[in-house]
This record gives sequence, C-alpha cells and structure tokens, in this order.
Amino acid sequence: MQIDIQKISKLIKIVSESDITELELKEGEEQIKITRSAPEVIAAPVAPTFTPAPAVVAHQPANFEAIEPASKAEEPVSGHVMKSPMVGTFYRAANPESPSFVEEGATVKEGQTVCIIEAMKMMNQIAADKSGVVKKILVENGATVEFDQPLFIIE
Repeated sequence: MQIDIQKISKLIKIVSESDITELELKEGEEQIKITRSAPEVIAAPVAPTFTPAPAVVAHQPANFEAIEPASKAEEPVSGHVMKSPMVGTFYRAANPESPSFVEEGATVKEGQTVCIIEAMKMMNQIAADKSGVVKKILVENGATVEFDQPLFIIE
C-alpha cells in the first residue's frame, strides 16, 4: 500500500476548514480516518445547555452532551507527568474484555506498558517513562489525545 501524502494533506485541510470532526475514507484496501477534537470549554454555564450538531452527511446519530457546571475544585496532584508521545485514541486495555494495564494506586516500573494509543489503525503500546505509583489517570478510555498531552501522574 502506498500512501499519497498530497491526498492526505487535502483531506486534513478539508477537516480543518469545516465543522466536521471526523472523516473516514476507504478506497480498495486503503483506509484513512482523520479526527479533530472539539475545543475545550473553559467556563461552564450554570444550567446545562444542548448544542445541536452541524449537518453532516453520515448515517450515524448525533451525540448531544450536557455541559455540567463545575461543582468543586479538584486538588492538584504532584508528581511526574507522563505525556502522550503521539496523537491518537487512548485505550487503558488491550481490548474491551481485558483488564486495564494500570489503575490509580498501582506500582509501575519504567518500561512497563501502561496504555495503548491507536494511530492510523496501528496499536502502539506506551511504556511508563518512570518507575513509581500511578497517582492519577488523566484521560478517559477511548478519548482522543494530542501530542504531549498529559496522560498519567506517577509519583
């Protein structure tokens, strides 16, 4: 399979200049999926609000999520911040039936697999970059992560 970089660049440009957040294209055996995460909400309104999704040519139902007001301030957790080495989808386990690689409070050794990040249909095992105790898991299972985004706090 040969990757056409110009085609991929055009698709990325289309996604970045439009309101769509995901584009999946399949031609023969070639398949590409481009996703863009929604901007983070800095201040939440007091009452939940619903924002209708823009019209998208797809055969999947739109997901509506209520924005919950901030109820209490979380206390910061100190320690080493392990960051994502790539953009992709974060998974805490090898598959949905398997237990998570690590849980909060677990002891990990440097080099131990702590999660998987799926990028371009490739499952990349991510190893702990420091030995210690996992104090906090900062990403939800199945969430899209960016390069250098904090994943874990290890103390």
